[in-house]
Amino acid sequence: MTRLSATSLAAVPQGVAVPDYDRASITPGIVHLGIGAFHRAHMAVYVDDLLKDQPDWAIVGASLRRPDTKEALEPQDGLYTIAVRDAAGTHPRVIGSILKVLDANSEREDLLALMASPQIRIVSLTVTEKGYCHDPATGETRSAPSRYRA
Repeated sequence: MTRLSATSLAAVPQGVAVPDYDRASITPGIVHLGIGAFHRAHMAVYVDDLLKDQPDWAIVGASLRRPDTKEALEPQDGLYTIAVRDAAGTHPRVIGSILKVLDANSEREDLLALMASPQIRIVSLTVTEKGYCHDPATGETRSAPSRYRA
């Protein structure tokens, strides 16, 4: 099986939706901190929908804790596949809105420079369950212990 990448995109099997825009012409307008699965399944999909008409809104992601996501997406040129399920079945779709992922621990200066760049108009982040802890004894939500924070 050939790994998904910009080079292999043309060979994606029929029935798999692919970006309907020229990925070589898109530029970043968003930096997203914490580029996890929730972001990739939601915001990155919405951005992918608008890149044909607004090519200057692509995403550069930042892995905050570990370089895992960068290491997974980099060989794929930021491309990945989602499975959209409905009553009619499962519909695979390649998402191309993420241009690259920076590792905040080893590429901090590059990340800060990009966030300060005039082309970046949104710096976003996702707050997930890992950022807050539920205390069952009190029923309250509190910040996660420092070992869980980026």
